[in-house]
Amino acid sequence: MRKKILRAYGFSKLTLLGFAAVVFSDLDSLNTQIDAGRAVADLRRAALEMRQDEKNLFLYQAIDGLEHFRLEADEARRLLAEHRPIFVDIAGRDGVAELERRLDEYEAAVLAYPGLAPARQAAAREAIRREGHVLYETTRELLLTERSLLTEATDDTRNLMLLALVVVILFELAGGLYLLRSVLRPLRELERGLNAIDEGRARELPLPSQDREIRSFVAAFNRMFKRLRAQQDLIRRNEKAAALGVLVSGVAHELNNPLSNISTSAQLLIEEGCDAEPDVRNQWLAQIDNETERARRIVRRLLDTVRQPRRRLPQVDVGELIESSLDLVNRQLPAAVSVCVDAPEGLAVALDRERMQQVFINLIKNAADAGAHRIDLTARIDRWDADAPRAGMVVGDPTILAQSPRALLIEVTDDGPGIAEAVREHLFDPFVTTKSGGEGTGLGLYLVEEIVGEHQGCAVVESALGAGARFSIWLPIAEEAE
Repeated sequence: MRKKILRAYGFSKLTLLGFAAVVFSDLDSLNTQIDAGRAVADLRRAALEMRQDEKNLFLYQAIDGLEHFRLEADEARRLLAEHRPIFVDIAGRDGVAELERRLDEYEAAVLAYPGLAPARQAAAREAIRREGHVLYETTRELLLTERSLLTEATDDTRNLMLLALVVVILFELAGGLYLLRSVLRPLRELERGLNAIDEGRARELPLPSQDREIRSFVAAFNRMFKRLRAQQDLIRRNEKAAALGVLVSGVAHELNNPLSNISTSAQLLIEEGCDAEPDVRNQWLAQIDNETERARRIVRRLLDTVRQPRRRLPQVDVGELIESSLDLVNRQLPAAVSVCVDAPEGLAVALDRERMQQVFINLIKNAADAGAHRIDLTARIDRWDADAPRAGMVVGDPTILAQSPRALLIEVTDDGPGIAEAVREHLFDPFVTTKSGGEGTGLGLYLVEEIVGEHQGCAVVESALGAGARFSIWLPIAEEAE
C-alpha cells in the first residue's frame, strides 16, 4: 500500500510541477510582450509630446518648448535603438528605418522653423504639420498592432493554462480513483475526517491508524491543507488591497477636476501676466483658491470616512449647485457644446456639495466626450413610483426612495450617439471605459453610482443608439426637510 500511495503522490507532484513549468514559461513570454507594449506606448507618448510642442510653437511662439521637443525626439530615438528587435517584429526593418528618417526630418524642420523668414514660415508650417501627422499616425498604427499582438498572446496564454489545468485535473482524478480502489478500507475513517473538515468542525485530518502509509498520507494532506489556508488568506489580503486601490483611484479621479481648474487659471495668469485686468486676475486667483480648498475638502472627507461618523448634511440650493458645477467644468468642454439648466429657484435639499458637484461634472464631461452638442440639466421635486415600468437600467437600491413621500429628480439629457446595450451592462463598473487611445480612467460613472448610493438614492439610465442618453438621479428628501 505504501508503494501505491507514494506512486500516486509522486505522480501528482510531477503533474503540478509540469503545470507550474508550463505556466511560468508562458507567463514569461507574456511578460516579454507586455514590455514590448510598454516600449511602443512610450514611443507614442513621445510623439504626442512632440506634436504638442509643435502646436505651442505655432500658436504661442513658444520657443522655450523647443528644448523639450528636442529631448522627446532624443527619447524616441533611444526607444527605437534600445528596443529595435521589438519594433522590427512589429513594423519590419524598412518600417523602422522609415520611422527614424521621418523622426529626423520632423525634428530638423521644427528646430529650423524659428530661423525662417516670415514669408517662408507659412509653407514650413504646413510641411511640419504633415510630417507630424504622419509620425503621429505611424506611432498610432504601431500601438494598435502591438495591442493586437498582446491580445493574441493573452488569449494563447489563457487557452494554454486552461488546457494544462484540464490535464492536471484529469491526472488528479485518475490518481484519486487509483487510491480509492487500492486503499478503500483504511480510508473509510479518513473520509469521516474529511467530512469534518468540510463542515468546519476540524482544521486538520486526524490520524485514524498507526500504519506508516496512512501516517504519511495524513501528514502530506495536512501540509497541503495548510498551504491552501495560506493561499486563501493571501487571496483575502489581495481583495482588500484591490478595494483600497479602487478607493485611492476614486479620490485621484475627484482631485483631477480641481487640479485641472487650478492649472488652467495658473496658465492664464502666466500668459497674461501684468496685462490682465485686475478684476479678471482676481477672479482667476479666487478660482485657484476655491479649487485648492475644494481639493483639501476632498482629502479631509476621505480621512473623515475612515476615522469619523458621517456628518449631518447641510441644505444646498440645487440650482446654484448645478451652476457652480457648470462653472468648474465649462472650460474643459468643446466650444460646440451648449449646456442648458432648468432648476426652480429656492429649491434646497440636504446634500454633500462637493460630492454632488463631482456627479454633475462627470455626467457633463461624459456626454461631451461622447459627442453630444446639447446637454440639458433639469431639477424638480417628484415621487418615485416603484410600480412604474422603466425602460432604462436602474442602479442602486430604491427601497428608501419608495418609502419617501417626495424625492429630488435631476435629469441630465444629451443628444449624443447613445449607449449600446452591451456597454450599458458594464457602464458603472470601475475601470471600464469606451474611450480609445488610453484616455479616461473608467471611474467617472463608478463614482456617480457611489455618490448617489451615499445619498441613499438611485440612478436610471435610458439610452438607445442614435437617440442620445438620459441619466436620472433620484435622491430621497427627508420629511423634516420638506
